[in-house]
Amino acid sequence: MRRTILSLIFLILLVLTISTISADVIITQQPNEVYNLGDVVNLPMKITTAVELPSSIFKINLICNGIETLVYQEFLVLSTGEEAERNPKIPLMQELIGRPTGTCVLKAILDLETFELTESFTISDYVTISITEQKSEAAPEENIVLEGNAIKDNGENVQGIGEIRIIKDNETIIELTDTVKNGYFYFNFSFPKDSQAGQYLVQLNIYENDNLGEKTNKGFINYNLLIAQVPTSLEVIFDTPKVEPGTDLKVKTILHDQTGVPIETTSIITIKNDNQEIIEQVEKSTGEFLEFPIAYNEPAAEWEIVALSNKITTEASFEIIEKEDIEIVLINRTITILNTGNIPYCNKSVLIKIGNDSLNVDVCLEVDQEQEYILTAPEGEYQVDIISEGEEKISQSVMLTGRAIDVKAVSGKNFINRPLVWIFLIGILGFVAFLFFKKGYKRNFIGYVTKRKKSKTSTQLTKGSLLNTKNKAELSLSIKGDKQNVSVICLKIKNLQEISSKKGIVEESLQKIINLVEEKKAYVYENNENIFFIFAPVNTKTFSNEKSAVDVAQKISNALTEGNKIYKDKINFGIGLNYGTIIAKKEKGTFQFMSMGTLITTAKKTANASKGDLLLGEKMNDKLRTQVKTEKEMHGNTELYRIKEIKTRGDHKNFLSNFVKKLEKDKKEQEAKKLK
Repeated sequence: MRRTILSLIFLILLVLTISTISADVIITQQPNEVYNLGDVVNLPMKITTAVELPSSIFKINLICNGIETLVYQEFLVLSTGEEAERNPKIPLMQELIGRPTGTCVLKAILDLETFELTESFTISDYVTISITEQKSEAAPEENIVLEGNAIKDNGENVQGIGEIRIIKDNETIIELTDTVKNGYFYFNFSFPKDSQAGQYLVQLNIYENDNLGEKTNKGFINYNLLIAQVPTSLEVIFDTPKVEPGTDLKVKTILHDQTGVPIETTSIITIKNDNQEIIEQVEKSTGEFLEFPIAYNEPAAEWEIVALSNKITTEASFEIIEKEDIEIVLINRTITILNTGNIPYCNKSVLIKIGNDSLNVDVCLEVDQEQEYILTAPEGEYQVDIISEGEEKISQSVMLTGRAIDVKAVSGKNFINRPLVWIFLIGILGFVAFLFFKKGYKRNFIGYVTKRKKSKTSTQLTKGSLLNTKNKAELSLSIKGDKQNVSVICLKIKNLQEISSKKGIVEESLQKIINLVEEKKAYVYENNENIFFIFAPVNTKTFSNEKSAVDVAQKISNALTEGNKIYKDKINFGIGLNYGTIIAKKEKGTFQFMSMGTLITTAKKTANASKGDLLLGEKMNDKLRTQVKTEKEMHGNTELYRIKEIKTRGDHKNFLSNFVKKLEKDKKEQEAKKLK
């Protein structure tokens, strides 16, 4: 009995085993390698059985990233030896499969005992965006086109939506939405006229929606778009719209963009006077002041500024105001009052105190007119104070002579109605002409002054000096004399020791320069390798010596430069100019002076810094603003100014031509002497 039961159990298990292993699932077509959300997976297969399957469950699970989801199921009835074909269509929809992406497989299962796995495939929600046209820089109101293609990972074109968001400083400025058809997108937009210049972030998002309106496949791309500054207005700004003669006009331009922000660029500034004549035209960086000197005697008027930048022109005007001013100089017992304003100086009085006596002098001078007055008093030394408009102008001690304390105006001399003077002048000219034709005076190196032997009154500049002068100056450390403003040229011979032993042309060239300076009534002072030429009002008879000093300095520089081209022995030199005050007096035919402040030391430093060109000290540059163009340079802690242009009358060319001819002639004469 027991043996019969065991045989029955074994028979049942054998039947069940045969039934289980007699069914099989065969996948006839593997899935594609890549799918995007929304795609449908076709999975054709065969199900075979060797035994009857009266009631079986057939299902398919999707396994992604370790998560298994049922995606297909049916009840299956098969007879013995029957074969069933199935082609399940599995939509990869979020509501069906959740949101799985990544590497997946499908698992076909029959009654839990039989299953088959597909090869792995990828489910993606990514869209690749490629832009075929885009702008990286644009101006407000300019059309901006953004177009391209959007392709899903499965290689199919996107059929969906495209969105553009343009952001600046975390704020959305522009937002656009449009359809994407067959993978193609196209946007055309522009920025408002008043858009701020700068970098903007452009965000492009492309996506598809499922049946429930949920975003499925998507892609994005970001890039920077620069909105340029567009010039819209040009502004002219004055430091002050009313300019006083003798000061600088300060004006600048500012170019504004579409939002009023300044644009860094350049502008052309033109200055026109009241007759619409162009006085100055210069290119200047916007935002940087142009400083233009207004002459002390420039008449009061309204001038115009015309500015041009980026094809935008604007005009503005400023006013040169009226200015009453005089300059008073006391030299020995002569007072000179010069109108340094730009309008007549009339109905004014100047108070002159001589000792304990006070005298009022009525002054009425036209522009640039000067009047001299002679002080008289019983012989002695007096304290003279000169007060104008409540301000003390001069206070110094003066030696006076005369019968009584008085101030007398020096009247102009009228030579036309004085026949005796004419007879005297004609006699002098006749005598000079007689000497000229009799002795055959030779022209010297400037072409007009005759070559003379050294005057009996000429003296050596210093002991052992090879140079002579009639206008010798000596420096004194303590002196009582007249206070006056002077212009100074310092000529520094940097290789003096090298050339001092070589007489001849070098010595003669320097002597001719001294002769030239003497003709301009300048005093000559020698200090080692430095030769100073002092233009003092006491000898030049004018208070404005600055321009004469520059002209002479330029001639000296040109002459020495041309001489160095001709002769073997070169003179290494520097030329500096300065302006300042000295105390001076004449004693035994020599001009003695004491320098005030740093007049002489600054002139030395300036000449030492020069390399054959002209350098100006700060005070000299201030005096010459309207007559020369300079460029500031720093030498240590000292501000110096290099002359770039001198407004001349063209006499330098004649001077230089005559000088070179004279040097070449002298060279030929010396060579001829050597041959003899």
